[in-house]
Amino acid sequence: MLNPQATPLVFLAAVTVFFGTAVAQDKPDDELTRQLFEQYVARRGKISTESVLAATHLVAERGRQNGFWENVLAELQRNDEQSEIGCVRVLGKMLATDAAARDAIRRSKATGEVSAWAPTVRLDRKVITELLKRAKQADRFRIDHYTIALARSRVPEAREFFQSILVAPVPITPFDEGPSGTFHLTSTRFHAAVGLAQLGDPEGFRWLIANCDDTAGTVTNAWPKGSRPGGGLGACCIEALHQLSGERGLTSKADWEAWLTATDEKSLLNRVVIFGDPH
Repeated sequence: MLNPQATPLVFLAAVTVFFGTAVAQDKPDDELTRQLFEQYVARRGKISTESVLAATHLVAERGRQNGFWENVLAELQRNDEQSEIGCVRVLGKMLATDAAARDAIRRSKATGEVSAWAPTVRLDRKVITELLKRAKQADRFRIDHYTIALARSRVPEAREFFQSILVAPVPITPFDEGPSGTFHLTSTRFHAAVGLAQLGDPEGFRWLIANCDDTAGTVTNAWPKGSRPGGGLGACCIEALHQLSGERGLTSKADWEAWLTATDEKSLLNRVVIFGDPH
């Protein structure tokens, strides 16, 4: 059995060896994936963040390939608050890989490009349906995790959900709940804007540009790679825009506004922001 109290480096080294020798024998009832999921993701005790993130990554990698994603979905549907966020994180990572696979398949069809990776989309559409249903019922803190997972997925079905977050009223104080709890945290708004922008929706770009000089807001749970974890909203918006546009030389709001005005909306499709691991 894996020891959930092992140090992160020892844990990861042991799992990596096991992972390296077991890839060819993956199957739906894969014991390693199940143990990692039960002991580190759907956890009940205190475990280091590093170990949880390492296990989350491995469960997502293995479970997407071998069908274990169905077990993760089933655990989410049990409505256990202790395992809910862990399940959403794993499914989000799996969906991100599926999105990358769709990109590769699309490029191959368009250009004949052949990759060493044989891209396949593994998760059933029922995963998106479940995440969207639960996201609309989640409280103001849990909804950010659902928004991140759906942004990672880059599926058009999430467009209306992202839009609903951005048009919701802005709270006057951090404690405002709003009518029927409709207020959302700045972090959730940021992730919804990224989700829209990745779908080629100019409204997502406009929100990121409008907030790219914000020094008061914060982003939590997942940050664009290249930005500082726990960093400010403005810095996260700038890094997201860099990744979405490929324009590393632009920094000011005026620069970004001019760029968006001069850019053909059709060229905004199929852009992606790479998130670091959530804490």
